[in-house]
Amino acid sequence: MAKGNKEKYKIPDPKLQLEELKKIKSKYNLGENGIPFYEIRELKPTFAFDYFSLDQSNLCFNCEKLTTKDFIGFLEGLKKNSFITYNELRTNPYYRFHPIDFEKDKISIKKQDFKSVLTAKDELLSDEELPTLYQFDLHYNQKARTCGFLFKGVFYIVWFDKDHIIYPGEK
Repeated sequence: MAKGNKEKYKIPDPKLQLEELKKIKSKYNLGENGIPFYEIRELKPTFAFDYFSLDQSNLCFNCEKLTTKDFIGFLEGLKKNSFITYNELRTNPYYRFHPIDFEKDKISIKKQDFKSVLTAKDELLSDEELPTLYQFDLHYNQKARTCGFLFKGVFYIVWFDKDHIIYPGEK
């Protein structure tokens, strides 16, 4: 194989990628571009709670319906999922990791709901600047999911969808 082809098909080293990410890592800034999923796909998730919602809705971490078992299940789910790569989360249907489609008919949240978690002033963030909202299964309760967004390899948790409220009727 010619030298040029070796470079073309060189498989990235996740450890080197992580070192590069550490150099440029910053907290999420409104409208700032992140790193494409392709470049972080072999990294294992790091979870952050900077944007988790506390507005007492059924998707929030201070919802009165949540029990100790729910919080333990949530943490156990994060721990389990932190041992696998983003690519495995995305490609293995067991994890149900996918972007949330705000245009879907049955979805119970709107872009505005997500935007209000990120900023109190709507004019600071256009719909086009919204990061992609993802969900994944926590595997302690058949319906339990967590939702958040990826920014520079960090998964920022926003909501805890214990009862599958975002996509009602789908499992």
